[in-house]
Amino acid sequence: MKRIKGELLFLLELWKTNLSSAMEYRASFISQVVGMILNDAIYFVFWLVFFDRFKVVQGWGMSDMVLLFAITTTGFGLAFGLFGNALTLAELIAQGRLDYYLALPRDVLLHVLASRSSLSAWGDLTFGILAYLYTGRFSLPEIAIWLVASLCSGAVLVSSFALFGCLSFWLGNASQLATQASNAILTLALYPRDIFQGVVRFLMLTLLPAAFVGAIPLDIVRRLDWTALVGLVGFAVGITLLLRVVFYAGLRRYESGSAINVNM
Repeated sequence: MKRIKGELLFLLELWKTNLSSAMEYRASFISQVVGMILNDAIYFVFWLVFFDRFKVVQGWGMSDMVLLFAITTTGFGLAFGLFGNALTLAELIAQGRLDYYLALPRDVLLHVLASRSSLSAWGDLTFGILAYLYTGRFSLPEIAIWLVASLCSGAVLVSSFALFGCLSFWLGNASQLATQASNAILTLALYPRDIFQGVVRFLMLTLLPAAFVGAIPLDIVRRLDWTALVGLVGFAVGITLLLRVVFYAGLRRYESGSAINVNM
């Protein structure tokens, strides 16, 4: 428990440092946040126009899409606002830039992931909160289940993105592959699940766990299904543990084969 408490305090300090760094260039920070809000809004307008013409698609309506965006963008914003290096892990490994973290007496995986914040992700978080306010679901149970589902969505995003980044331990520079796979997860998560069938739907539940980012959390929040929420939490914990196993397995290869590039 003492070690866990120490790691949590260290994470809080990292997050405070990242926020302080962002505040040093406030104009840049604000412009990135506003730009991402506008980007999400443009994508959201597409669905407004679509459902204005086609009221229901495979049982999905505009209210479902609003709630889907509220969950996924909130989850994305929390995920990469706090653990921004999950987006660039493949590049860090390929360039031998983990040496800095190996030299310090901290949990390497947590330190790597949390040492950078994606500033634009705070725009996603802001948009997600605004989208949720639009749903009108303001009872305490509704807010609580949305928050937990969004946290699980964020955990799945960080873990799955970082898992693809870990491929660099075995494939050399897997940056392009990791980027394509990550984009596929995010894109699939923002579409109604029921329009996908066969192989694509299978991939959304396995190799590209987009269903656990968007559609499944949506179903849970929509139905206030606390039992299913426990299952989602279990999946989020499971994929996080899988990431730790894969990362530290790959780290043994990194120690013997990667380039030396110490951060100063």
